[in-house]
Amino acid sequence: MFCHGIHDMKLFEPAEISIAAEENKLLALEIEFSHKCNFQCTYCYSGNINDQKEMSLEDSRNVILQAKALGARSIVVLGGEPMIYPKIMEQVRFIRDEGLDVEIFTNGSNITESRAKELAELNVKIALKMSSFDHDKQNKFCGRNDAYDIIQQCFSNLTAAGYGKGGKYMAVSSVISKDNIDELESLWCWLREQGIEPYLEMITPRGSDFENDYLYRDIGKIEALFYRLAELDRTRFNKTWDPQPPLVGGRCLRHKYSLYVNSYGEVLPCAGISIVAGNVKEEPLSKIIQNSEVIQDLRHHREHIKSLCADCNKSEFCYGCRGIAYQMTGDYLESDPLCWRFQDRKEEIQYLPVSVDSLIPQTKPMQFVNTLICVGDRSATVETEITKDCPMVDDKGILSESAYIEIIAQACAAHNGFRTRNKKNRHDGFLLGAKNVKILGQGQVGDRLIIKLHKEAKLGDFGVILGRIYRGDKPIAEGELKVYSIVQEVSE
Repeated sequence: MFCHGIHDMKLFEPAEISIAAEENKLLALEIEFSHKCNFQCTYCYSGNINDQKEMSLEDSRNVILQAKALGARSIVVLGGEPMIYPKIMEQVRFIRDEGLDVEIFTNGSNITESRAKELAELNVKIALKMSSFDHDKQNKFCGRNDAYDIIQQCFSNLTAAGYGKGGKYMAVSSVISKDNIDELESLWCWLREQGIEPYLEMITPRGSDFENDYLYRDIGKIEALFYRLAELDRTRFNKTWDPQPPLVGGRCLRHKYSLYVNSYGEVLPCAGISIVAGNVKEEPLSKIIQNSEVIQDLRHHREHIKSLCADCNKSEFCYGCRGIAYQMTGDYLESDPLCWRFQDRKEEIQYLPVSVDSLIPQTKPMQFVNTLICVGDRSATVETEITKDCPMVDDKGILSESAYIEIIAQACAAHNGFRTRNKKNRHDGFLLGAKNVKILGQGQVGDRLIIKLHKEAKLGDFGVILGRIYRGDKPIAEGELKVYSIVQEVSE
């Protein structure tokens, strides 16, 4: 997956990024008007179109106005393919009339001579997806035989309309893969000479990426590429930057000041972190930002980032790629496994699913849960198996009803232990009470149980968590737990 990275070091000052993070504001919004696309790019994160209803014109405009009210100055239009969306120009004019910048990431479709002139007159920034000079390679990337020709015709139309050397902002967005890595230096220099900003980014493994091994490349070679391009920029183009993944010549701190809203109204931290924090058709953007643990964790990343990234001397202005971390480890706060700085210590990175042994205080035989499967926004899934040595199993192998609340409580402890796993402090939790407990079925020895948790409310150190226990797809118990957590310093 290619994340269409916002180069925040070029757009926004560090001070305003910090203010946006602290005050739950926005500086930019990434939005998708439609999921439909006419290409089948091998690195695409989009996947199949689902059966949800896409936002209406009014819905998407309302989101943009909410973002503006929260301080956004830039709207980045993603897809799908924006330029095949029938009302794209209406949307662009609306955004520009609101005094906001517009940047469109496009594969080049439908950008005719007249459309290119129209975009230039509206001062729309364009990022054209092009990863190779080679006809066959470009078509392979895009999954259709005429992709190269579409892109080249678009490029010609845009430059004729004043993009690039003509002064209108244009970028070329490229993936780094084993198929094109040897030509990226020449592509970079050519784009600089054309007055076009090169966007080169490491691929986030999601969606169709997992099915296309040819997209991956040795991390050492990617590191070398970053440093060669930095030297080229310094010596030939008088541009200085510090190489760091995942963006060549830039950095990604987008989660501190931006969000991604897909065409169904779902709000995600970015396209790479496929955790839905809320839906703008159901609640305001401001409320979603405030209530999402994922968004808040990333906005204050230095307090929450884990293991190798936490100890890195670049952690103030770098956290690698959070999308790569999430897609590869299951944890959006874990270290980026594809960062070249950590390749000799990769064994320290923790991957989900993970045993709860080090996450909860209970030990056998009073440990009733086994594995943390996944984490989401204020949610988690935990697994266990009822064994005959469990002290809460009777002589017929039936699990006592009183065990269900303890199972949910230990699942909560596992989630909390995983989220707060770092060397700086320890988060201890206490069960204060339970209500609305329902026993809906019966567990017995040999049963594999799934515990699903969702944090319903939080006030300071107090939280209310709904837990449901399933055997297969049938719920057998549920209840609301009230918990209290404290933070204790851990001496090194």
